Amino acid sequence: MRTEGGRGGGGGGRAGVAAGANPPTGAVIEFYLKDRPQGEVTLEFLDVAGKSINKYSSRTAERSPELQAIAEQEAEFNPFAGGGPARVPAQTGMNRFVWDLHYPDATTFPNMILWAGSTRGPMVVPGNYQVRLTVDGKTQTQPFTVVKDPRLKTTTDEFNRQLALALQIRDKLSQTNQAVIDIREAKKQLGEYVSLWKDNPAAKKVVDTAQELTKKLSSVEEELYQVKNQAHEDPLNYPIRLNNRIAALLGVVEGTDAGPTRQSEAVNEELTTEVNVQLRAAQKLLTEDIAAFNKAVKDANIPAVTIAKPKSGVE
Repeated sequence: MRTEGGRGGGGGGRAGVAAGANPPTGAVIEFYLKDRPQGEVTLEFLDVAGKSINKYSSRTAERSPELQAIAEQEAEFNPFAGGGPARVPAQTGMNRFVWDLHYPDATTFPNMILWAGSTRGPMVVPGNYQVRLTVDGKTQTQPFTVVKDPRLKTTTDEFNRQLALALQIRDKLSQTNQAVIDIREAKKQLGEYVSLWKDNPAAKKVVDTAQELTKKLSSVEEELYQVKNQAHEDPLNYPIRLNNRIAALLGVVEGTDAGPTRQSEAVNEELTTEVNVQLRAAQKLLTEDIAAFNKAVKDANIPAVTIAKPKSGVE
């Protein structure tokens, strides 16, 4: 297994032009397989301490048609969008995988439209790393180094502060988007109750409670995400909400090879405070209020709402 890695530009030259091609952007991993593997092939990238950064598989990434559609839309319209899951080649002979040097992307949801907001995971800092290749249960690990652009004057401390802040922002964005996912699942089930029992006088209390709870959930959702967005130009007409503001900040922090500014740190603190208020409200609605609703449903001898433990907590 052979590796090469470096932060910096790359990509090919223009088609039809007599010019050389730049090397791929990222860490180039090459490995030889004598025989076609019977099972999964994985490549896991770790920091110098052995902590996992990102992992990729030869198996087709599990992605719903809805998520695949939004990924394609983002790739076309949003240059700040996440790169999506890459697939490890597993052919007989030589194989090549180019790692884009990024941590996992933030959580997203179908048809999410952001204005100049990044959901892409932060880039690793220059330093020493490891790649772990696993084929049919057999593992081989090799070290490699990610080097910075020699023209940069950015220090190791500045790179580390940039990464720490970017990861913090990405995690808060994931929590925010996960809250939208949880809210929408709850609203879907509550809507089914309303549709099923709205004409039953014995279920009037349950239906009224479901409608009121849906309104409260929608109120929080609308603070977290601009629900009026239906096309990529809609943010020009409707104000962006918290998840877009967080995603925009992530793009700013990751936009240069430099340490974060005091302004970015201040905006992050402000946004974290604002979004935590809404996350706590969502958590209460999805736990305490849903539990109270389910009790009312039980008392009325109607099947309860079955919502998994919300993933969108405040950290």
